[in-house]
Amino acid sequence: MMNKISISLEDIKNSLQKLLVDELFGNIEDQTAILQENDVSTRLKEVKITNVPNDSILIKIDYGQAYNNIFRSEEGQRKRCDYLLIAKRNKERQTLLFVEMKSKTFKEDEIKQKFLASECLVDYIVSMLNRFHKKNFNQDKCKKRFVSFQQKRLDKKPIRSAKDGTTPENYLSINFDSNNPPTLKSLS
Repeated sequence: MMNKISISLEDIKNSLQKLLVDELFGNIEDQTAILQENDVSTRLKEVKITNVPNDSILIKIDYGQAYNNIFRSEEGQRKRCDYLLIAKRNKERQTLLFVEMKSKTFKEDEIKQKFLASECLVDYIVSMLNRFHKKNFNQDKCKKRFVSFQQKRLDKKPIRSAKDGTTPENYLSINFDSNNPPTLKSLS
């Protein structure tokens, strides 16, 4: 049985860099996580989350096709949300913020599937960290949040869903306003 001790985000980041492809990592600059969508057809190209500790880790979960050759798609196993932000909440706990960016109409069930599949992928990555890199990353000490950002429409006021974002089925849906970007604290 592994001893579940707390490890630093720097240790996690170093191990993830050994485990994952470099293109999977996103940008955090001046305490701002910069989430970008490169699809030419999307209107929501960039989301910024402020007040993010610089030692946080931003992973582009939907990058690549590695798992598409393993799973079938009937139940949504091959879907993934856009990003995972791993940030320190306090000395003992981290936040795992799963983020989906949407510009067009979307089906709520599709977003839920993306969050569920992404959570499973993170479980797999954590298992790899624990078993192969001996990092003892304890997800029980992490606060998970699931957030979907939509492009703010001019004809509607910004709204925030009544859901709390603690599970994939209960994700937060937020109209993104680039003039008033969310803080990490407001999302976690």
